[in-house]
Amino acid sequence: MAVTVDVLLAVSINTKDSPPKVKIANVNSKYPAREYEIPPEGKIEVDASSHEWSNYFKCGLKGASSLLHKKKGKDSFQSVGMEIMVDGTVPAGGGLSSSAAFVCASALAVMKANGEDVIDKTELTELAIVSERNVGVNSGGYVLYLFTSH
Repeated sequence: MAVTVDVLLAVSINTKDSPPKVKIANVNSKYPAREYEIPPEGKIEVDASSHEWSNYFKCGLKGASSLLHKKKGKDSFQSVGMEIMVDGTVPAGGGLSSSAAFVCASALAVMKANGEDVIDKTELTELAIVSERNVGVNSGGYVLYLFTSH
């Protein structure tokens, strides 16, 4: 059965943060706002034992940062600071892969915020599959393929 659902991220880039920070909030008030620094070396820590909604953004940030370090060089890439507002229609915990959609949207948003205008869908899919595993979810990737194939 086909369904139409989405995850939307509004991103404001802040290049003045030193070190750069992420401030993330959700339209749904049941998910508390969070703030954290992005380490200069890009080693974003995700606590898989904590089932925290913002960890899924961290997974996308971690995967995108790793890819951008490879593309731009470890010493020349530092992520920009970002303020993010999250909304969407994928029901959390409803069996429609809300976590996969969030990780994929997060990675895409981080890459775009950091100047990557051309993003290969296969590369994004593979990055998101590996990244989502940081929260303890063993994604098979098919759902991520569906999200990025359009």
